[in-house]
Amino acid sequence: MRGHAFCWFSLLTVLLMAGEPPARGYGNQRDTVHFDLYRDYLIVVRGSAGPLKGLNFLLDTGASPTVLDRRVAEKLHLEQLPASIAVVGGSVEAAQATAPILEVGPARRDNFHVLIEDLSFFQKALPVRIDAVVGLDLLGQGAFEIDYTARQIRFGPVPLLANSLPLRLQAGLPIVEAQVNHLSAHLMVDTGASSLVLFEPSAPRPMRVSEVRPTPGTIGEFDRKQVWLPSLKLGEAEFGKEPAFLVRSRSDGAQDFDGLMSPAALGITKLAIDLGRGLLTFSR
Repeated sequence: MRGHAFCWFSLLTVLLMAGEPPARGYGNQRDTVHFDLYRDYLIVVRGSAGPLKGLNFLLDTGASPTVLDRRVAEKLHLEQLPASIAVVGGSVEAAQATAPILEVGPARRDNFHVLIEDLSFFQKALPVRIDAVVGLDLLGQGAFEIDYTARQIRFGPVPLLANSLPLRLQAGLPIVEAQVNHLSAHLMVDTGASSLVLFEPSAPRPMRVSEVRPTPGTIGEFDRKQVWLPSLKLGEAEFGKEPAFLVRSRSDGAQDFDGLMSPAALGITKLAIDLGRGLLTFSR
């Protein structure tokens, strides 16, 4: 999945669109939504778009804004306007539109601005068709918890898990501060990523990585090198030696973070995001 999607979704740096309607919180009630987990990290949950029910939405906190499949947009008869998306490798021509309603469990947005793209490429890697890639612009209206073991998303007040650290939202993307090889790095929390990724040349220096070797092929359009990081720390949680990819960034500094943090790749079993309190908590 990370081939085409890695470039277009998790590395999007998108101009914020004006006129977003105010988001609604989830209140004090806890609502639970079940999801399917593919490849041990890809979260697919049922949702709806307007009158269309039972759609497959990929939950990707590294996507901003939410992306709706072109086929679904045509069924909804949405008016599509041209849009140019700035990405790490340059720009991508897409479309934008306003969806009347988009829902996942209690998370609902009316007159919701989305990008429109052909998402059929996901079928090369997944046994289901993906109808939308939804990010925190839809799900982050209130606190929620992802339980990878139970395969549930719990909306509403979240308990403090074993580890916690500050989280900030930047251009719709969740950013945390980590210690990579004892040096500070800003990582985007990306549930759609299969591994830890660090960008060159913005990754902390000196890297002092071990067992570096070139990896054939690319991630999306990006050359990569597989490395072992001697140390990684999130808040007070020490992860020790972790595998990662070094990716040459060609964004000319468009993204203001140093890499991607995949919760599933780090063995995180529960992850809670509370944008209201600016907090990320997790257990493993």
